Amino acid sequence: MISSVWSIGWKGLLIPENGYVLSTDGAGIAEGNSPSLNPALKINSKSYIQFSFNNWIGDIKGSHIAYHFGKEFSQSITMQTWNAKDLQLWGDNPNSNPLGTFSIHYVSAAYSISHNLNTPFRFGMRFQSNYNQLFTKSESSFAISGGVLLPINSFFTIGAVIKNIALEKKYNLNSEIGVGMEVKIPFNLLLFSDMVKISDLNEDFRLGFRTNWSKINFHMGYAINENRNSKAFGFSLKHNNWLINYGIYYHQNAILSPSLPQFFDIRLYL
Repeated sequence: MISSVWSIGWKGLLIPENGYVLSTDGAGIAEGNSPSLNPALKINSKSYIQFSFNNWIGDIKGSHIAYHFGKEFSQSITMQTWNAKDLQLWGDNPNSNPLGTFSIHYVSAAYSISHNLNTPFRFGMRFQSNYNQLFTKSESSFAISGGVLLPINSFFTIGAVIKNIALEKKYNLNSEIGVGMEVKIPFNLLLFSDMVKISDLNEDFRLGFRTNWSKINFHMGYAINENRNSKAFGFSLKHNNWLINYGIYYHQNAILSPSLPQFFDIRLYL
C-alpha cells in the first residue's frame, strides 16, 4: 500500500514566496532583496508592484502580490495564497471509493519596514498574519520577524534573521534562525552562503549565485539537509519598466510530485 499526505497549514510559511526566492533555493539572507528572506531590505531605487504565479509540490497552486516602496524607509506589503483542490476524502473504514472531495486554503499578508537607524547597517521588521482552512477547521495566527544587514566593505556583507516568532503561544509556527553572507566577485557576480535552523527540523546549508547585469540575469541555488538535498535555477529579463522572473525547483524524490515546482513573476517599476 502506498499513500501520500500533503499538508499546507503553517508549513506554508516555509514555501518560497516568488520565483526569484525559489530560483536561489532560499539562499540570500545577506542580500537584502526579499523581505521573506530578511526584512532588513536595502534602499529601493524605485517602487514596484509584483505578481507571482506559483505551482508547488503536489499540484499545490498559489499566487503572491507585492508592493515595495520607500527609499530610506524601505517598505513592502505582500499577500500570498496557496490552494489544493479536489483532494479525496476517505472515512475511517476501508473502502474502494472516496466519500467525496474537499479543498484546503492558506492565506498570508505581511508588512515589512527597514531603515539604517543612523548607522552603517540596515535593520528590518516584518509583521505577518496567517489563515488556513482544512476541510471544516480553520485557524489564524500572527507572527513577527526581524533581521539585520552588516556591510563589512564594498564586496562583503553579513546578514542575520529570526523569523516567524508567534505572537500567541497556542500556535506552533515553524520559527527560523539564520545567518548568511554575500560576496561580490568580478564580472558583476554575487555569491550567497546561508546556515538556517528551522524549529522541529534539521539545519539547512544553502548556497546561491546570481548575476547582476543590466538586461538578463541568471540565478541558481543548492540546499543541503540531513534528510534531503535540492537545487533550483532561474533567470530574469528586464525591459524598460518591466521585469520577468522565472524559477524552477528540483527535488530529490520524483515520487513527491509528477511535475517540478515552477514560479513565474511579473514586476512593474513605478
